[in-house]
Amino acid sequence: MKKLFFICIIVVSYAMGQETVESVRRQIKAVEAETAREVNLHNEEKKRHSDFIEVGRKKVVALNSQNQSLKMEMDSMKVELSRLKEARQKALSTSKYYENKKAKYQESLALVIDSLQYLFVIDFPYKNDEAITSVSEIASQLKKGHISTADAIARTVEVFLERIRMGYTTEVWKGSLAVDSRTIHGTYMRYGAVASIFVSLDGQDVFWLSRSSENTYVWKNVSEDIEMRSIIKEALKVAEGKTAPKIVPIPVYLKKGAL
Repeated sequence: MKKLFFICIIVVSYAMGQETVESVRRQIKAVEAETAREVNLHNEEKKRHSDFIEVGRKKVVALNSQNQSLKMEMDSMKVELSRLKEARQKALSTSKYYENKKAKYQESLALVIDSLQYLFVIDFPYKNDEAITSVSEIASQLKKGHISTADAIARTVEVFLERIRMGYTTEVWKGSLAVDSRTIHGTYMRYGAVASIFVSLDGQDVFWLSRSSENTYVWKNVSEDIEMRSIIKEALKVAEGKTAPKIVPIPVYLKKGAL
């Protein structure tokens, strides 16, 4: 019985020793596998770190290159900005010069246009006030800068052209004539810008436009001149269409007299 128990103890001890060695071997393998895995992870991490360092280095190089390019571009832009500022100053100076010159020219032109009123004051007396007002208004608007010099010149020329066109027209109209402190109602007839006659409604008063020695226009009474009365009244009838068209004489002022 004792011998059997001893054998059992030996077997159990052997079995326990056998299990411990296997366990140690398993543990060793596990440690080796874990170590290999850790080494692997370390190598991978080392590679990632190396790649990160390389990428960072490349980024730094690229940033330095970009920074250098930007610095060069900024320097170039500073030079261009300085050039543009200088050009702007020159342009402003030139613009100011021409603006001042333009203002002086406008002022001088306005004075010239305004002085043209005198020509209409001594011109053939027909719508002179309208022409004078037009010229005065043109000069005033130009002086205030409301219109350009080109517009002012064009409008002034148009006023003169209107006066020239008047010389190619004939007109008859009813009106009144103030002479010798009395007002006479009658009919006017204008022939261009060279002759004008007036006959009262009753045909008793007859006038024609002449010029005085002071070079001003005056209405000359020819009521007592039978021949001149007949000529003027006949001319008015032709102009009004009250008789057949024909060539008729009309009185026109000349330096040596009248026809």
